[in-house]
This record gives sequence, structure tokens and C-alpha cells, in this order.
Amino acid sequence: MKDIDDSLNSDIHKPDEEDQTEINEDNPEWDGTESELVADDDAEDYEIPETGIKLSYVMTEKEMYRCLYNSDIYKTKGTRAVFSTVVFALAAVCFIFAYIYTEGQFKPYNLFFGIFCAVMIAVVWLVPYFHIKSMAKIAANGKKIDAEIYPDHIDIGSGSGAWSIELDGNCYLSEFDNIFMISLKDRSFAIPERVIEPEVYNEIKAILVSGTRPKE
Repeated sequence: MKDIDDSLNSDIHKPDEEDQTEINEDNPEWDGTESELVADDDAEDYEIPETGIKLSYVMTEKEMYRCLYNSDIYKTKGTRAVFSTVVFALAAVCFIFAYIYTEGQFKPYNLFFGIFCAVMIAVVWLVPYFHIKSMAKIAANGKKIDAEIYPDHIDIGSGSGAWSIELDGNCYLSEFDNIFMISLKDRSFAIPERVIEPEVYNEIKAILVSGTRPKE
């Protein structure tokens, strides 16, 4: 394994200053976090160990919020939120109009339902925002994430908490706000683009795209 490690280390290309500006254009979001090449320790004895790329990073609260927001915790967001807002707004206008221009025993009810529709508009937008924000604050606990990305899988964590993602086309990839997020049936995994070195950005993106399906 020492020979393999030495071989991997020798493969790391350190660009000279003349090429650095061009390379950085591959990932302008990079924050300086360094990657390293690693060998696949899970490879069988008869297999040639694949070269993986190791990333170590900490998710920020803002990144956690965007991931949770895009994980479909709430269905009433985006287009659905706008549609719900329009429906409640039209209903509120009708009830308030009826309250102003009609008389009789139903006049107080019109005012009540007009106010109720206005409150529901606030609920559609504010409840998801504050709930997801509180979840993001808890999730962004400063814990370091270690991930090793190979052509056919991703190893995450170590010890008893380790788990992996098979890049066999059965998971979904979405890209938003400079974040790659892989969605599985029961969990998700995110990689901020800022932690990917420009030299390996295109390679990592190609691995993720080829091993997943685009999320609609």
C-alpha cells in the first residue's frame, strides 16, 4: 500500500503560477480548501485500487439552510407557494369586498374569513422559513465532514458512523447555490463547490453527473 500511496502522491500536479489563473476559472467559488488523492482501501486483493479524491470541510448554516430548503421538506414552496398565495389573496379580496359592500348577518363572517386568508398567506411563507432556519442552525454544528469520492462510489465519515453512496444511477443530483446535493431515498449528502480545488473540480463534477440522475 505504501507504493500505491507514493504513486498517488506523485500524480498530484502542482500548477505553476502562469497556469494558476486559468485553472481557478474552473471553480471560482473555491475557498482554498485542499483536496488529496487516496487509494480505495475496500478494493479486493485482485482488483487495482481506484484513485479517489478526499475532501474535508464544514457546512455553514447558510449552506445547510439551502440544502434543507431544496430537500422537499415542505411542498408549499416556490411555484406552489406562489399559487397558494394567489388563491388566498383572491379569496381575501372577495371576503373584504363582501364585508365592505354587503349588509346582513354574514358581514362579520366575511371579515373573519378575509383576515383568515391573509394569515394563511403569512403561514405559507413564514412557517417553512423559520422552521428550516432552526433546523439548519442545529445541523450546522461545526462537525467536519470527510468524504472520499471514487468513480463508482463515495465514502463518507469513518468508524461506526461511516456510510457510502453507490454512484450507480439510483440516486439524484441537484446543483443550486454553488452546492452539489445527492438525494437518496432516506437521506441526502451535500458538497459545497467552495471546498473543491479547481484542479479536480471538473473531474468530481463528471463523476457525480455520470453516477446519478438529474433531480427534476
